[in-house]
Amino acid sequence: MSTLFDTIQIGQVTVKNRVMMSAMDLGFTSDGSINDRIINFYRERAKGGVGIIVVGGCYPEANGKVWKSIIGLDKDEFIPGLKRLTDAIHEYDVRVAAQILHGGRSASSFFTKMQPVSPSPLTHRSIKQEPHVLTVSEIKTVIDNYVSATVRVKKAGFDAVELHGGMGYLINQFLSEATNKRDDAYGGSLENRVRFAREMILAVKETVGRDYPVIFRMSGDDFVAEGLRIQESLEIAKILEQAGADAFNVSPGWHESKTPIMLMAIPRMAYVFLSEKIKSQVKVPVIASVRINDLKLAEEIIGNEQADMVSVGRPLIVDPELPEKYKSRRLEDIRTCIACNQGCFDSLLNFKPVSCTYNALAGHEDEYKIVMTNKPKKVVVVGGGPGGMEAARVLALRGHKVTLYERSHHLGGQLRYAFVPPGREEIQNIITYLERQITKLRVQIKMEKEADSRTLQEERPDAVIVATGGNPIMLNLPGISAGNVCVASDVLEGKVPVGKEVVIIGGGTVGCEVALYVAKQGAMRPDVACFLLKHRVLDARDVIEYTAKGNRKITILEMKRKIGGGFGISTRWIILNEIKDAGIREITEVKVRELVNKPGKNGHTDAGVIYEKDGQRHFIKADTVIIAVGYSPNNELQKQIEGKFPETYFIGDCVKVRTALEAIHEGFNVALKI
Repeated sequence: MSTLFDTIQIGQVTVKNRVMMSAMDLGFTSDGSINDRIINFYRERAKGGVGIIVVGGCYPEANGKVWKSIIGLDKDEFIPGLKRLTDAIHEYDVRVAAQILHGGRSASSFFTKMQPVSPSPLTHRSIKQEPHVLTVSEIKTVIDNYVSATVRVKKAGFDAVELHGGMGYLINQFLSEATNKRDDAYGGSLENRVRFAREMILAVKETVGRDYPVIFRMSGDDFVAEGLRIQESLEIAKILEQAGADAFNVSPGWHESKTPIMLMAIPRMAYVFLSEKIKSQVKVPVIASVRINDLKLAEEIIGNEQADMVSVGRPLIVDPELPEKYKSRRLEDIRTCIACNQGCFDSLLNFKPVSCTYNALAGHEDEYKIVMTNKPKKVVVVGGGPGGMEAARVLALRGHKVTLYERSHHLGGQLRYAFVPPGREEIQNIITYLERQITKLRVQIKMEKEADSRTLQEERPDAVIVATGGNPIMLNLPGISAGNVCVASDVLEGKVPVGKEVVIIGGGTVGCEVALYVAKQGAMRPDVACFLLKHRVLDARDVIEYTAKGNRKITILEMKRKIGGGFGISTRWIILNEIKDAGIREITEVKVRELVNKPGKNGHTDAGVIYEKDGQRHFIKADTVIIAVGYSPNNELQKQIEGKFPETYFIGDCVKVRTALEAIHEGFNVALKI
């Protein structure tokens, strides 16, 4: 039986372990060339013990560029920079492959200044540009450009090439009936639809040599109407293995799919069954990917022979040393990826370079350095939220004497409420990591202790960092002090009972999350649902309904036109789908006027909310009213101590309410200054 840290052969290349770093756009280049920022990023991941790094995607021709920051392989002038990259990675006995990715209809003219191409004239739902249908001679040209790109890859010192044949990109567009409506030799039957990929592998092997490894990345299931299902993918894998593919990297779905493929709400290892199926039909190595954020899970996958390798991407952004830490059993030092997408995927969608919610060094490997100070100082950090804990961690690493005050009985601040709603449990990893680190670094932690001006003066610190967070906003409304009114944090902490008819005032991130939390109370447990489904007591539709919600009637009132505005681009649509599945009602563009809670007829209480919409007043009944309109900065301490100490810094929500990413990065940067 193989283990995670056994060597493995991909073609003629030996890889030192079974951990692959998947290709990811980093947003670090705008002209397709390799720069120092890219090299420094990958050098740290190579140093951290991964077996093979896949760089990319990289475009083989200009009209295949899917994003502004994709690496180029269409010109010889790129080779020297690529060689610098491979040399840096090879210093650590790590193999490196280049992923060639042609977007096809996914490549917008916004970046390429050209009409996209595809096997058929079907428009991508996001890009909304009808693609040019490739002729047979043009198909041959595209294949030639893939071959030329691979020649450059080999000259630049890459150990292998990965052809991206999944996720709805050009090769996948030929493979899938969802996008291939041709009636010639490249369309129709599966044999014809796989012809483009097969001819490409044969041409690459003929040009660069049979011994040069070709990894084929494929969608085990497209998760779109008329798309590939696993049975067709099995046949494709067998055909491409015969053509010369040396390994298969199996991933799920398309970016166009309505099935989530890279969010924290997806259970860990949810899509490993796809790689397991492919492995059962081919002899070459098979790589499992997506939502494998813990190498213990990777060990299980290898041990259970569900795959020969595992591919991880975002877990190596947050922790470049993940393989080495796991191998040496430094488990308490591992940062576990929470799949929030805030710093990585959402940043790219907003045309920003990749960062990470709780690794401020990601993308700044040569810019930021945590070095020991020559002048250790006594530093007091007020507030044990994520920003305060990160500041304390970095200060302690640098040799300062650190005391952290937290007025409550637990660390984590408002982030503690974020992991309570269903599907958000991964967020707890941030608190777990930071709490372990500051304890290990012997930060003096004073819990349930309010740090006021007098307390700080008694401490006589050289520097003070104030990270007191924010306070829930309470609306100034008639009836706000009634017994059936509470704030979202009290509900998420289980401090207050929740009635059957619930109105939530505020439809931002907190409002949506507390709505889902309340909706799930009383819902059927998944294991119960599986049991009843197995014994045909319920059908699939019943299972979805019973596990999505309990029996409460929940309404969100939001003053804006849409709810969920605070979520990232890649996350919001999933949250809205979950709200719909849970039967949560939303009423937008409203003004709440009054909260009512007074005796009615027959001993009942008339409790509810009066709101205004389109100039008319409405009443909605509510046993419980939850206020979730956000937070305001808790800046009381700032007013008391400003100017009273040699160095004073204010970070996080006590300055301006924002994200955990911003608070953690502020804590990191302030700790470097002191």
